[in-house]
Amino acid sequence: MYRIASCGMDNTVKIWSMKEFWPSVEKSFTWTDLPSKFPTKYVQFPVFIASVHSNYVDCNRWLGDFVLSKSVDNEIVLWEPRTKDQSPGEGTVDILQKYPVPECDIWFIKFSCDFHYNAAAIGNREGKIFVWELQTSPPSLIARLSHAQSKSPIRQTAMSFDGSTILSCCEDGTIWRWDAVSSSSSSSSSQV
Repeated sequence: MYRIASCGMDNTVKIWSMKEFWPSVEKSFTWTDLPSKFPTKYVQFPVFIASVHSNYVDCNRWLGDFVLSKSVDNEIVLWEPRTKDQSPGEGTVDILQKYPVPECDIWFIKFSCDFHYNAAAIGNREGKIFVWELQTSPPSLIARLSHAQSKSPIRQTAMSFDGSTILSCCEDGTIWRWDAVSSSSSSSSSQV
């Protein structure tokens, strides 16, 4: 707890400790004065810098004590940061598993997860969506969603609380909605 993870164009995922600032975070929930008068705090140095990818990292999420991250390598990577308490910023990474995403080799394609982190959904540059079960090893592909009219890169997905609905935002300005139906059918889709 008390950690955030960030990612960016320097090819790294940085983990930051919020422990010493947590009283300020809690105070912010009950602050009634002008927002400009709230005492600003800065986190100056990350406690861990991970070089899991060899290119820009455009998406990351916590999965318990593990991190899911994605670059332009046609995969989402699940890994465990192992920090050195006596040496802030240093540590090692254990790659736990990889979730392949074909044709996902362009920058700014973001994945999403349901509330309980049972599944992750990600689009690719051909307008297809891959839905992975996150709580299994080896990785299990739940669904591969496609539609004849969805051919533009899917830049971002959003999953509903229970994962039964997936929205996808495409580069051509369309938004697609995918709903789980009965177990005999994989999904239905509609374009907005």
